[in-house]
Order: sequence, then C-alpha cells, then structure tokens
Amino acid sequence: MDSKWLSRMGMVTTFSLVLAAVCQEMEKPPEARTWNGKLLGFIPYDFRVPTLARIKESYWNPYGKVLTPEVFGLGWTINFYALLENLGIFKGPSEENFLMPNKSIKEVLKPALEKG
Repeated sequence: MDSKWLSRMGMVTTFSLVLAAVCQEMEKPPEARTWNGKLLGFIPYDFRVPTLARIKESYWNPYGKVLTPEVFGLGWTINFYALLENLGIFKGPSEENFLMPNKSIKEVLKPALEKG
C-alpha cells in the first residue's frame, strides 16, 4: 500500500460520509432539517453557519472534553483548553475556586469572620 492509495481512500471515505449526512438531512421534511446531528449514530456533523459562540465552545471550553464536535463539517475537533489542562500546562477553574469568594467579598466579611 502506498501513501497515494491511502490518501485517496481517505478522501473517498470523507466524501461518502459528507454525502450521507447531506442525504440524511434531505430525507427530512424542510421544516425538520437542522443540518446538524450524528451520522451512523456517533459521527457528528454540523453544516450550519458557524457562530462565535459555537467556535468558542468547540475550541476553548473549560467544561468540555478534549474531542468536541466540529464547528462546521464532519467529525471532531480539539478543545485546546481541555487539552492544555489535561497536559498540566495550566490549571483551569475548579469547584473550589468557584465557591471561594473574591477579595472584595473577603474584605467585607473579614470582621464577621474574625468574631466567629
């Protein structure tokens, strides 16, 4: 097997899956078409116009998994926030940090905390 053959098989597979996703949407009545969903029950697709919120949710989501559905097209993409957090490059938000009051609240509560 040479790399040219493998490359062509990858292109044919990708084209076939995209065609199947489009056909899946075209089988639905026009008012029921969402242009996003799952192909074969597990391959995500999304042919809607990307929005900034969806781009951020896919590529930089502190609460998401490392692999997230592609913003436009077929398959998955990398959530770089989750990847960097899992690699230990930086620490993301934790429940402990979420529940801790910020500096201004601590200053307001300081007299009450000292009495108790």
